[in-house]
Amino acid sequence: MKTEGGGVLKEGVLAGFVLFLTVAVFFALVNVFMGRWPFHTAQVLGEPMLGPAPDPLSPDRRWAAVAAFNGTHLLGSIVLGVAAAALAQAIERAKIAWYVFFFIFVAGSIVMILGLGILAAEVAHLLAWHSVATAHLAGAATTTAFLWWTHARRAPTSAGEGAVDEGF
Repeated sequence: MKTEGGGVLKEGVLAGFVLFLTVAVFFALVNVFMGRWPFHTAQVLGEPMLGPAPDPLSPDRRWAAVAAFNGTHLLGSIVLGVAAAALAQAIERAKIAWYVFFFIFVAGSIVMILGLGILAAEVAHLLAWHSVATAHLAGAATTTAFLWWTHARRAPTSAGEGAVDEGF
């Protein structure tokens, strides 16, 4: 199978993009629904990354805050995507790894939500926690679905034929 080495990295980066886009689109839609500009959440979460500002309302500062948060969020999403792709490959090799993957998924979700709550206490009043939890679960679901779909495409057929590898 082509999931060896660079394949896992490639698949993980794509899974990370799926995760990132799911969360970004979720918050953009929530922001538009609430009558705010689509990047409001990214701006609010990115502003503390930039430190004190002489002119906090500057358009350049708004876009810098959006870029700072989205860059950090994208990097974190790619790291999680690569880890998920490596776990998905392990499941292909040993089906028992599914239980490990499921445990890591559930435990990781709980730890991530609680950890973000603790680390982001300073900006916690800016976002509703149910939105953060919903976005996280939607991102986990779409990333899992992407990896499932990717690995199902490569699964051997019932006739015993080799794996189908269509690439990306």
